[in-house]
Amino acid sequence: MACLMSCLDEDDIKEIRNSLGSPEAQTEPGYLRDVLNKIIVQMTRGTDMAPLFMDMVKVCATTDIVQKKLVYLYMSNYAATKPDLAVLTVNTLCKDCQDSNPMIRGLALKTLCSLRLSGLVEYIEKPLLTGLKDYSAYVRRAAVLGCVKIHQMNPQFIANHGLIDQIYDMLRDSDVIVVTNCLGALEELLADKGGVVINQRLAHFLVSRLTNLTEWGQCFVLQTLLKYTPDNEDEVFDIMNVIDLYVKHTNSGVSMAAITLMIHLTQDMSSIGQDVYRRIKGPLLILLSSEHPELVYSSLCHIQWVKRKMPKLFSKYYKKFYCRSKDPTYVKYKKIELLGEMIKEDTLPEIVEELSVCCTDISSQLAQQAIQTLCIIAKKGATYATPCIAALLGLLNLQLDYVSSEVLVAFQDLLSYESNKEYIPHVLSQLGACETIVQSSRGKAALIWLLGHYGESLPDAPYILENMIDVIEEETSAQVKLHLLTATTKLFFTRPAECQDMMGKLLEFAIESDTNVEVRERAQFYYRMLNTDVNKAKEVVCASQTPDVSDDCMTETNKLDNLANFNSLSILFGPLKWSQIQLKQTDTKAMHQIPSPTHSSVLATPTREDHSATPSAKLMEGQLVDIDESKDAEPMPELQLVGDILVTPEEYESTWTMLSVYDTIELPLLEPLEPKQIHSLLENTGCKVMATTPEELEPWRAFVYAKDTTDTLYLVEVVLQSQTDILTFTLKVKGQTSSDRGGMFARQLQKAFS
Repeated sequence: MACLMSCLDEDDIKEIRNSLGSPEAQTEPGYLRDVLNKIIVQMTRGTDMAPLFMDMVKVCATTDIVQKKLVYLYMSNYAATKPDLAVLTVNTLCKDCQDSNPMIRGLALKTLCSLRLSGLVEYIEKPLLTGLKDYSAYVRRAAVLGCVKIHQMNPQFIANHGLIDQIYDMLRDSDVIVVTNCLGALEELLADKGGVVINQRLAHFLVSRLTNLTEWGQCFVLQTLLKYTPDNEDEVFDIMNVIDLYVKHTNSGVSMAAITLMIHLTQDMSSIGQDVYRRIKGPLLILLSSEHPELVYSSLCHIQWVKRKMPKLFSKYYKKFYCRSKDPTYVKYKKIELLGEMIKEDTLPEIVEELSVCCTDISSQLAQQAIQTLCIIAKKGATYATPCIAALLGLLNLQLDYVSSEVLVAFQDLLSYESNKEYIPHVLSQLGACETIVQSSRGKAALIWLLGHYGESLPDAPYILENMIDVIEEETSAQVKLHLLTATTKLFFTRPAECQDMMGKLLEFAIESDTNVEVRERAQFYYRMLNTDVNKAKEVVCASQTPDVSDDCMTETNKLDNLANFNSLSILFGPLKWSQIQLKQTDTKAMHQIPSPTHSSVLATPTREDHSATPSAKLMEGQLVDIDESKDAEPMPELQLVGDILVTPEEYESTWTMLSVYDTIELPLLEPLEPKQIHSLLENTGCKVMATTPEELEPWRAFVYAKDTTDTLYLVEVVLQSQTDILTFTLKVKGQTSSDRGGMFARQLQKAFS
């Protein structure tokens, strides 16, 4: 039929209107239900069904409860767009609030509060106050949640009628869902004051009612009890004896909430706290066997949190953290990370063997993660270094680009430690074979660094570097060129006869032909030092290098060690991404906050009028986040991109090959983006898309270009890693780079995707 089409025209709307008013609709309940169902289907698809509002108002007087539910759903959705017509439904809704059927009373009250029209508060007052005292639990449930919705429209309504105290009294209601709704409502209504206050009497009452609550109610009550601090140890043990039953609950949400509460109760009791961690070890390990990878990942994150409190707690269960073939990549990442943290001398051979298998995974990113973990383990001491370095050397024999590249990066770090100097000859003996295998810029840079630092002991080192210098015109990575300059200069001081000619060729190319400013300046710096004093130049270039041992990662991880992050989303996202999400949420609230003296409720949906308020109007109400901006600060300049340009594929390819990389930007996405969305955002910034890879290909790539008013050309390779939600921009610039126009363009790209 016409009404099942994705887009409806005026004739289709007219047909539906005629169906609503037909005699069959009055005499056959099934016919009217079918028509209403079709309207709701179109509404959920995004079709504008608001023109039927007046006809739906007439239907809302039906006595059929199914028809009422469908009509009330429609009313709740379109009341904000038709406020004048929505008033016509008030009489019917108020009448239904007095119906003898409690289902109709509750449904009408819920709909009346969901209209979100401030002018209707006076009509809602009597049904709402009556509903809070209704004998039907269903009506009381709707009335309690209605208080939260009214609070958003008119905060004074709650205070004027003393509803806070009344809802507190309702916490002892005989219906457990009413109790749960009251707790949630108080959290919203008292958000500015820290939420609901839990005293000893209320805490004991909630604990005693846990067995009667639904699973969702148990989760919510257990989380609410985190606000309560018992007076003495006896009270702690009494509460723990009750909630101990829920630690092994079949519902993972209830189990995690109970575990969180037990940790909270014993956080000041060190000896008992250790026993609690041992007690919760079993439920967390059981979750690792779940068929749901999301649940397994959550369990792994919480095990990692607990492990930082008791490092040896999970050590003997290391085999449970082995990667399974059916595990998704993100679960394997976390398992590999945990294996590296829980390794001991007695489990060293088996864990190293497991990680070695992961190093050859078909996913290059997972293989890199496993190799980095082996590198981290090797730094723990000489006992750990021997099997790890042996495994890394074995990986070089596989002659895989992405594996060899990461292994060389690992050796660049490991061989800097004095305790690992004995392994230098073994590594150097395999560097010659890596020259033709390694193709990535990161791997090439590590290979060149090793040749320059330890090339004195490798006879073929100058000749390997010479081969790279011969094709330096084809090299696009500035990082590789910089390492090549430094490595060749170092080797020149120890083996001058073999390196003199290629040293001159390299300096000549870098100074006269290379377009990268950093490469050119580095070459000029070395050239001037060599001309001035060779011995001084050797002291500077060959200065001893201390390995960069950074605890930044551990510092970031420790930011989430407090109990407030346990059993929350922050522990899943990690400290970096969680801080970005919170920042984005703060900005969103500042843009969309409803002009009101208090904060809006998360249970209520802002009306469309609220979203249309201008930022200036909100600022006058004092509702925007106070951002400290200097009045004298100049706005960040933006490039004016030219829209009418055309670059042929041949021109693009030749220019891309000729230019060096200006900048590489890795942008973590706060929410997944489809290739079509990225394509649209790029065009909105003024960029033109030259070509893209198929959407199903991983990673997805796009080749983009743009030109500004100064005739500066920008070429960008966009890479989307959908598994890790990372968007990478490789930028090349042809034109006035000295004025940092490339940096301005890079900032505009970041701004478009932030």
